[in-house]
Amino acid sequence: MTDRRTFLGSASLVFAAALPGVSGARGTDQDDAAMPAGIRVPKFELLYECDATLLPAQDFGKTIEGQRRIIPITGGTFRGPEIRGEVVSGGWDWNLSRSDGAGTVEAAYYLKTDDGTLIRVVNKGVSSGDPPSTDPASGETFFMFTHPSFEAPLGKYDWLNRSMCVGTLGARKGARNAVLIRVFRLV
Repeated sequence: MTDRRTFLGSASLVFAAALPGVSGARGTDQDDAAMPAGIRVPKFELLYECDATLLPAQDFGKTIEGQRRIIPITGGTFRGPEIRGEVVSGGWDWNLSRSDGAGTVEAAYYLKTDDGTLIRVVNKGVSSGDPPSTDPASGETFFMFTHPSFEAPLGKYDWLNRSMCVGTLGARKGARNAVLIRVFRLV
């Protein structure tokens, strides 16, 4: 869907601009001059960090879109300031190496909070197709930005249903069959 790709591209730029030390980040006089007076610039707060475990990819084969793989999500943990728990086994990532060199993920899985609430997550992302970059300080590998959305039952966590979030998808140094997902809420 073109609207989703446009949104993800825009969200990635906004996300990158809000991070300190990232090219285009606010803070210089030139950037402030280009910003209209009174504009509300989104800020991000960490919602949670997730270590999700995976089985090896199952190769679905070449399609008109590119090379399709299906990656089973087998579990893991997540933790943040207001929410924590485990990743429920049984989710999937429909991964695509597109014919234009980019890659996409579309993962659907459930989180189970430490108080037993199940929350559905659909996390979509697109990469440029360039090789993943690694942070020299931590050894973490960065793959792409994502756009997670949530379906939580009414009650304690229903604020997730109204939250706009952006995530990062990567891997910790030395991690095998696992991904590192960080989710940030726009405030």
